[in-house]
Amino acid sequence: MLTRRREESFAWGRLLWRIGRRPTRALTECPERPIGAKLELTYACNLRCGFCYTDSPRHTLQRTPELGDDEWRRVVREALELGIVEAVVTGGEPFLRRELTLEVIETLATAGVGVALNTNGWFVDEEIAARLGALRGVTAHVSVDGAQASLHDSSRGVPGSWRRAIEGIDHLLSAGVGVCAVHVVTPGNADAVGALLEQMWTLGVPWVRVTPVVVNGAAARGGEWKVSREALRRTATEFEERRGTAMRITVQAATGGTLSLQGRAAPGSFLIRPNGDVRPDSLRPFTFGNAARDGVDACWAALREGWDDERINRWAEAMKKPEDLPKSELVAYLDDEIPVTRGLSGPTALSGTRNGHSSGGRDAPVPEKTPPKSVDPAAELLEAEKKVRDLAGARRYRHARLRWSGSPRQRFVRLAGDGSYLRLNESGGVVMDALDGGTVADAASALRARYGLDEARADEDAVAAARDLQKRGVVMAADASSSFPAEPGTTDLPGLEPNG
Repeated sequence: MLTRRREESFAWGRLLWRIGRRPTRALTECPERPIGAKLELTYACNLRCGFCYTDSPRHTLQRTPELGDDEWRRVVREALELGIVEAVVTGGEPFLRRELTLEVIETLATAGVGVALNTNGWFVDEEIAARLGALRGVTAHVSVDGAQASLHDSSRGVPGSWRRAIEGIDHLLSAGVGVCAVHVVTPGNADAVGALLEQMWTLGVPWVRVTPVVVNGAAARGGEWKVSREALRRTATEFEERRGTAMRITVQAATGGTLSLQGRAAPGSFLIRPNGDVRPDSLRPFTFGNAARDGVDACWAALREGWDDERINRWAEAMKKPEDLPKSELVAYLDDEIPVTRGLSGPTALSGTRNGHSSGGRDAPVPEKTPPKSVDPAAELLEAEKKVRDLAGARRYRHARLRWSGSPRQRFVRLAGDGSYLRLNESGGVVMDALDGGTVADAASALRARYGLDEARADEDAVAAARDLQKRGVVMAADASSSFPAEPGTTDLPGLEPNG
């Protein structure tokens, strides 16, 4: 614990730099060709999160201008020509530009690029899920901030958002899309993290990322965001001791050391804002040209030359502790970025904006949240748990390509995909048979009939066995084109850590 705290601290990180040591995996110079790109396709969002790191509610209210579809198509084409191997597609809420978002993801994935999609899940329907499920290397990161509607909807500012997120996740899982549930933790929902993990386990989510708020963007206007990371780690550990590790849980590390050193670490990727401005990442509020106007190649060249600019270094070194970030004179996404053009023609001024972005971010009006209806928390939690069980129980599965033999008490399975073998006990075989065209509810019924289990125990055992069989590649969602990876996708590009 002491070692982890030391590694995440500002002081420790800066000391390492001063004695010539760098953080693990830190680049000392930009590569000739970028590793990846983060594409913020829109400022707009249909939710009103008070911690939004891109300050999307403000931009939505102000209708901040952004690149057109053809401009984005050209930007994506140029990024591919530069050789990127990973991409993050995000917003705002990217599915407010539904067809553009799907086209961009399909273009990237077809070219062999790994894609992480960030979405609040509201607009994810069966058609979107099917199109994403037909692709390889796509992970959907869906925001879920509570085990019941009142917690999530209070956090996200719009009633109904929990239900839409849960249903969106179910659509994605049913289509075989790798899903990471992103849980932004605030003091208001910190006590319910364990319940959220249980729901994601039941729903069949392969990966949960637990992340406290990074106080930039909208969160820097004020509010209480501090939570105990050690408490979050304890909750994750207790869950894994109880349920095992079939569901990956990532507790996001503190950003203190990262921010302190950000100006000294060479970026391996780049970020493109909705208006085309190019930044090194989500934390450094400095721009290197405009991708639509100057071309992606020229912007990357400017970034390679100027990433170590003294203005960036002074900005990073002025922050002695994490609490200094919102107090800085320049807060990412809240203030206008500083252009470091390096031979380019300077920032683009869009209509009604300054330096390509709406000004007055600190004092600008933002949409009011719509409070959820008053409910009985205990009754609401039971209702939410039932909805999750019903969705998970109705999802249909099928066998992957395999052969098996043996006896009722012990069967041997060979997976045609990679040629590996595994051995199942009798109950595993019962569930495997039930999931050959059936559902988890069917598997629970089969376990009750075979062993005389009570309903709750049979349901729990069926969920656990189905998760294990899916992770091991024995079964897959019936509508999936292929089995999704056990640990799908990447959290984000190097140096780019979103917080929901």
